[in-house]
Amino acid sequence: MIIMNIREAEKPMLIDNNYVHRHEKGFIICHWMNAISFIMLFVTALPLYTDTFKFLYDVFGAYNLQIMHRVFAVIFIVTPFLGFFIARKGFSLWAKEILTVNPAEDMAFMSKFPLELIGLHPEGVPKQGFYNSGERMNSALQIGIWLLLVASGLALWVGNSYLSRETMAWMGPLHSAAAGLGFAAFLAHLYLAAVANPDSLRGMRKGNIHVRYAKAHHEKWYEDLIARGEFTREEAEKAIKADAMGKSASGSM
Repeated sequence: MIIMNIREAEKPMLIDNNYVHRHEKGFIICHWMNAISFIMLFVTALPLYTDTFKFLYDVFGAYNLQIMHRVFAVIFIVTPFLGFFIARKGFSLWAKEILTVNPAEDMAFMSKFPLELIGLHPEGVPKQGFYNSGERMNSALQIGIWLLLVASGLALWVGNSYLSRETMAWMGPLHSAAAGLGFAAFLAHLYLAAVANPDSLRGMRKGNIHVRYAKAHHEKWYEDLIARGEFTREEAEKAIKADAMGKSASGSM
């Protein structure tokens, strides 16, 4: 009996009896470095495109704004490489998941995605892994945007001495198009994280998410965690039930 009690006490537990670990600290740092540097790049370039933001030249000075743009460009460029040093496990998993393609499953997920946009979790959605189909597609898009921004940005920065005039003529429009697409993707990502699925935002703030959200949106991963002994099914179901009862009680008040 004593041995059984010791083993029981040693079983892995959910964080605060409700949450499951999702992202390591280094991965979270890189995520916010990428997001902040992109937004600052976008903001510091805005006076070039619209008079509405010409006041930034008056506040910071055109030259200083250009320097700021280049500083954040360097941060934007080095962040993914930094991630492979301070968050190798998280970045390796992210890369592996992006390369995992299941056309039938992905199309089935995307057919239900419009309902996800309004915060619903529709029936018939294929069980998802650590990253769902939408997150994996978004990641692939972000990689493409990053490559376009970096390539065209470096060309505009130092390419005059190395590239032909004809090639340089394309760099400005390409850089602007990539920035516009990136900003649209950023807004969609922000909406999904902050409005449609606010539980996911916790994962990028505290590194963990509620086990209820893990089961509802990443059930393959949830089942894998139970199979690996990270927590017990009974423990998870107890937390999910308590969460549902708490929401029901607060909704009836």
